Amino acid sequence: MDLIMENLINNKFYATKDDVEKKLGVFFAFNVITQDEYTKLMQLAESKYTETNAS
Repeated sequence: MDLIMENLINNKFYATKDDVEKKLGVFFAFNVITQDEYTKLMQLAESKYTETNAS
């Protein structure tokens, strides 16, 4: 699941960072992902969904 979520986040599959956070929260709550995976994916979402479009 970790690799799948990483790919979805990298490709900005979800419309907003909040959508990603909600999905990760559910996976973490139901022990689908570990705390380390949760932390890594949240940091990835933060970096991908807060990039500025300065172009």
